[in-house]
Amino acid sequence: MIKVLNKRPIDDDNSICIGTHNGKFHSDEIIAIALLAILTKKDGNLFVIRSRDLDFLEENVDLLVDIGGGEYDHHQKGGNGQRKNGIKYASAGLIWKDFGYKIISNLSNNKLSVKEIYNILDDIDKDIIQNVDMIDNGQHSSNHPFQFIRFFLPKWNQTINYDEKFEQCINVVYEVLENIIESYISVSLGKNEIKLILNDPDKHIGNILVIPSQTLSWTYEVVNYNEHSNNKIDFVVFPYPTGGYALQCVPRSMNNTFSSRIPLPESWAGETSRLPEITGLKSAIFCHNERFFAHANEYSDILKMCRIATEKYYCEKKSLKK
Repeated sequence: MIKVLNKRPIDDDNSICIGTHNGKFHSDEIIAIALLAILTKKDGNLFVIRSRDLDFLEENVDLLVDIGGGEYDHHQKGGNGQRKNGIKYASAGLIWKDFGYKIISNLSNNKLSVKEIYNILDDIDKDIIQNVDMIDNGQHSSNHPFQFIRFFLPKWNQTINYDEKFEQCINVVYEVLENIIESYISVSLGKNEIKLILNDPDKHIGNILVIPSQTLSWTYEVVNYNEHSNNKIDFVVFPYPTGGYALQCVPRSMNNTFSSRIPLPESWAGETSRLPEITGLKSAIFCHNERFFAHANEYSDILKMCRIATEKYYCEKKSLKK
């Protein structure tokens, strides 16, 4: 947990202290310090001291953020640099620029290539950090996932301490931010995993591809594979988190990811208790109303559901041509 203190603890040699301004807090310094907490989480406790007394801060902290006119502040005359696209750096961007690569490398357990890390670094900067920096520098009002930070500020009719709310807020942001970065890493690692699976004949069962997890991002790679292969994949099958197995229909294109190359039979739509009778499969549990997802207890039955759907689809298609 990130703690806000009045001064550096004297009984914690492993502590890391970050100094920032007191009073009203903003997304840029909250995110900047949360990034540092993610970076140093294995090194010891991270504390924040909030003050505008620079002499006091410099005596008590290891790093100043968003105050003091140093390398991680942007309030000095002329600011503190800008990106090639003209977006000025605020404290979040300055920290991400210097430490983002290491954060991504650590969270990925060094499983990503240099190029992959830089791609994630740029993507997160473009998707999130630049928007935070633009708002704080008054360049543009942009959406970003941390706009909820303002809701942690004490309300005019409350006597809650700003430091109290800062501590609550930064611990929430820490959790969200770490999960966001891990999601980008997971997508990047998933691209490599899907490529391996696509090249593994044991994972192809006719027009079915078997993957290890529902949360493995597969859509783009599988759709792209279908565009360049004669052996089309119509269904992806995976273990279901609550037990059993599930199937998902592969979309026709990335322009319409809600479409299905082969939709499940219309008679299955929205069925649960009647599904075993309709399908003839005892362990069939559920079919989505939109006919792109189904669940069964047995692996053999989820494969059979794919095969039944394929057969019905082509039979109906054939009959329409007559």
